[in-house]
Amino acid sequence: MTDPPQWATRIRTERKARLWDVHTMARHLRRTAGNDPLPDHEALVRSIRRWESGKITALTERYRLLYCGAMGLDEDDLFGGVSPTTGDPSTPLHDLGAMTAFRGADRRVGGGHLYESVLGYLRRDIAPQLFGRPDGSAAFITAAAFTEMAGWMAHDAGQDTTADQHFSQALDLVTVGGDRQLEAHILGSMSHLALHRGCAGDAVRLARRGTDMLTRSRTSAPTMQARLLTMAARSRASLGDPAACTRLLDRAERALNHPQEDEPSPWIGPFDEGSLALDTARSMLTLGQLDEARRQSDRAIALRSPDRARSRAFGQLVLAKVMLAEGCVGEACRLVTGVAEDTRSLSSLVVARELAEIGRRLKAYRGEEIVTACLILLHQAVTERYRLYQWGASDREPGRPAL
Repeated sequence: MTDPPQWATRIRTERKARLWDVHTMARHLRRTAGNDPLPDHEALVRSIRRWESGKITALTERYRLLYCGAMGLDEDDLFGGVSPTTGDPSTPLHDLGAMTAFRGADRRVGGGHLYESVLGYLRRDIAPQLFGRPDGSAAFITAAAFTEMAGWMAHDAGQDTTADQHFSQALDLVTVGGDRQLEAHILGSMSHLALHRGCAGDAVRLARRGTDMLTRSRTSAPTMQARLLTMAARSRASLGDPAACTRLLDRAERALNHPQEDEPSPWIGPFDEGSLALDTARSMLTLGQLDEARRQSDRAIALRSPDRARSRAFGQLVLAKVMLAEGCVGEACRLVTGVAEDTRSLSSLVVARELAEIGRRLKAYRGEEIVTACLILLHQAVTERYRLYQWGASDREPGRPAL
């Protein structure tokens, strides 16, 4: 059985990211078509299922445009330049297309909505490749990349134990596969999780392990170097070491501006100036350097467009904490109210917990009218999200790692 075309995986992923079943998808296509006649509802649903499964390998321009209109995406974003009548039969390209689609959807709607879809892709599409493809190392690299992605989505949904299992498994897989840039990326993810769980010393060691590995293997990966150095800097800030934190952030900025000599791995996630600004703002806030924390959080927000909902929210929430520390309570309330409204459809328990933390800080000012209104809104928003994403808000595990 041949793999479905790349575009088939993309339209299925984007549909599930919006929590639409195939019947809802059919209704959106019909609404987009307007007066242009389409087949009856059941026939259209059958076509959608066949398109997504790859049983139909050609999608006409008419339906491509209807999908783009229904999902609010450009044709290049949704179909990625794939020919209207043929998909790419190459498995690595197919998997890269799926990875791109999952990442794009994750930035818009959060990991909680997508976690089960990524697990399904791992079990259905990736696991058979580990023993069924002649290029075995490539299969292990692909498996590592998707397993690491599942770890981030579990973390976003509040399941850090599951995330840790995924990251550890991804590290084992990439060690077999031999992609050193991806290995560094996974170590950076493990460092992030360790710091999030309050283990700053472990976070420093994991980040150093990544930088040492890149140096020993003579791998040119300045973006990954920057990410690892930034994680070490944040951890040093948590340990109360401002001098080391500053040195590491300076090195990270220089690394980020350094040209990459080796071909970049297609599997690593992005780390850019916006990422560096956000992590610098977090470090400066931890150290109590409020002016620099405000400057860097403003920069992080400016570098994130509204479609990067989660990343932009993190920058705004850091800025809100800076405002509270400066005594600008009204400004903080107005900002955090906007974040709560803008992230209603975002499945991220990490964001929900940040909102809850700011709510706890605001209770010290509850006598002010604007604070009372903000606290009511935050309570409603956090309660709604914890209820909606119960598996992420509880101690219950959603399921064992996929591989």
